[in-house]
Amino acid sequence: MPTRRLNDLTGSEWKFWSRSVITKPYPRDLQHALRGEHGGQKPPRLCEDLIRVFTHAGEKVLDPLAGVGGTLLGAALAGRTALGIERTARWVEIYREVCRREGLEAFECRISDAKDELTRLPQASFQMVLTDLPYWNMDTLAKTRGRRAAKSRLSAFGDSAFETKEAWVEEMRLILLGAARALQERRYMAVFVGDLYRGNEYHQLGAAIAVALAGTDMVLKANLIWYDVSKSLHVYGYPAAFVPSLTHQNILVFRKEPQA
Repeated sequence: MPTRRLNDLTGSEWKFWSRSVITKPYPRDLQHALRGEHGGQKPPRLCEDLIRVFTHAGEKVLDPLAGVGGTLLGAALAGRTALGIERTARWVEIYREVCRREGLEAFECRISDAKDELTRLPQASFQMVLTDLPYWNMDTLAKTRGRRAAKSRLSAFGDSAFETKEAWVEEMRLILLGAARALQERRYMAVFVGDLYRGNEYHQLGAAIAVALAGTDMVLKANLIWYDVSKSLHVYGYPAAFVPSLTHQNILVFRKEPQA
């Protein structure tokens, strides 16, 4: 029985994308300023690249936390279809306006709570899940790098309802497992999750999510590091303490394995 190909990449393209650190610069295009109202947007062309790695042309991608539609835009650029779920109507409005201005197909993006909406999707109906997790407690914690507590630009992106990191991890676990239910076996889920430095402590949120999914049918296969070359460097703790200037994001890659 011949091995089924994962994607449509050539051998040289496959080799390029097998590297564990993504340093490719991505332009601030596709109405970047408009999408920037969200604060946590990801480059649609990075999403396009990831979608090309894990799918074939014409296959369908799910994003249960769609935001302003980076995944959906990436799917359109890659020649795939997609479905988004997003509870904030404003972000869906921005996504649709970007599609209108750019002349791209606007895929369905349901305005709903992800945990509820995911239960309505048919099982094994998508060939990839690509999503970007909101930060834990981004807005309610005082910023370590400043003298005063300040509200983040991600005020509508983070969710201050999570009083503890454990509560945030559990909510993300439930959403990701709900999305995994709609994913076909032996297909991939890629999850953007940034680590966080707050309260004089470095929080490895990517590792926390990986541990939360351990023992399920979603098996961790890689932690790709996206080095965001557009990020500015800031010296936060100088000269008394070392505080990292975070210029990277984790992209956790899980594969849905058949259960015995």
